[in-house]
Amino acid sequence: MIDTHAHLNFKNFTDDLDEVMRQSLQKGIERIIIPGSTVGESKRAIEIAEKYDNVFAGVGIHPEDAEAIKDFDEIEKLASHKKVVAIGETGLDYSYPGTDTEEAREKQKELLKKHLELARKMSLPLIFHNRDSDEDFYEVIKNYKGEAVVHCFTGDWDFAKKILDLGFLISFTGIITFDKTGNLARVIRETPLEKIMVETDAPFLAPVPYRGKRAEPWMVREIVQKIADIKRLSFEEVDEKTTVGAKKFFDI
Repeated sequence: MIDTHAHLNFKNFTDDLDEVMRQSLQKGIERIIIPGSTVGESKRAIEIAEKYDNVFAGVGIHPEDAEAIKDFDEIEKLASHKKVVAIGETGLDYSYPGTDTEEAREKQKELLKKHLELARKMSLPLIFHNRDSDEDFYEVIKNYKGEAVVHCFTGDWDFAKKILDLGFLISFTGIITFDKTGNLARVIRETPLEKIMVETDAPFLAPVPYRGKRAEPWMVREIVQKIADIKRLSFEEVDEKTTVGAKKFFDI
């Protein structure tokens, strides 16, 4: 199993990271990808990746921190580190206060485009974040020809199909274990297994039966099991194919 998106660089893991890593290895987690959300968190992701052989980093600036576009040259410098395997997370997010203005949204789009350019230049895959911004997000990314994954996918099948038609992947979190709308179950049923990745988005979104607790990489097992249940496949097949797909995507 590979947790393709875990924020082990957040303060939530400062005090017991070694124990979290020990448990993750013990419970079958082969690799972990830590995305960057700020310059500081991108640096921390690299530090952790340098310490643990099975951890790799992404570097980027989250759309919530779009004002930090002025520091993007720091992300460009970090992108050449040997343990960096992706650019991001990056994207659009209109769920935050103050993002209903044209100025705020244009700043996010400008930041996203910088990540696209960097990923193209470095030949690295992108980790996309998209929340409450489907239309604008699609317009910005639709002509991008590199590799990308939309992390923590929560959209419907119509939007998923648009993403898949671009050649991108979709990644699912613990949300699929408590989604009551049925939307995500349909997306999972319709999406080819080789186009799916799994993630915890730790420390957030702990899956059932761990709701309310801090999510940790080993909990990705519950997400693999839920996908297997929805697709009526064995745990082993979903585990194998999502692991192979993630290794290929991140070249790890």
